[in-house]
Amino acid sequence: MRLKNSQDLFSYWDRMRAGRDAPSREEIEPSDIRNLLADTFILDISRVHRAISYRLAGTRLCTAYGRELKGLGFLVNWREEDAFQIAKVASKVFTDFQPHVVSYTGETDSGRAIEYEMLMLPLLPMDDGSARVLGVASPTTLPFWLGVEPLAVNRLNSARAIQKIARSGSMAPPLAHSGNGSDLPSAANPGKKPRKVAHLTVLDGGRKE
Repeated sequence: MRLKNSQDLFSYWDRMRAGRDAPSREEIEPSDIRNLLADTFILDISRVHRAISYRLAGTRLCTAYGRELKGLGFLVNWREEDAFQIAKVASKVFTDFQPHVVSYTGETDSGRAIEYEMLMLPLLPMDDGSARVLGVASPTTLPFWLGVEPLAVNRLNSARAIQKIARSGSMAPPLAHSGNGSDLPSAANPGKKPRKVAHLTVLDGGRKE
């Protein structure tokens, strides 16, 4: 996680889960993360309809795409060739309670592009069996045109699971890389040192240009 928004949301989520796999939706208080709300979203995963959609989306995120995202299918904004991969990442988040960091590039119809970092965090299943994913998607820069010229499509750069620390305090086995970028563990990126964020060890990676 490179961006402060991602780090802050992860720290809040980790604190609220209190050693469990995830917190519940009811435990997430918007007032606790008011500084992040503009870039925050919640995904609804319906097992009945086999669909992933935005249940909530922050104002800045909606403005970037030039439309209200609430109720919109999550995969609509992704390139067809990336839709399966990002759906697979989302599935790992809510099925395996495995947080992921995603790097993607949002592109306009005119060819302008901006890189985003997206953090996806699991929430406990709802009573009706549906799942929720809490997330934040933040641009790495703020170009003058963002919010004026809407993003039309997302291009996936990479996706990686955040390595967990076993509850006993020992290191859990490394999690599989799940993206198409080059941000693999430090053996593939010498000189990158793991960082501690709350109860997790984060391995920073590179990015394929």
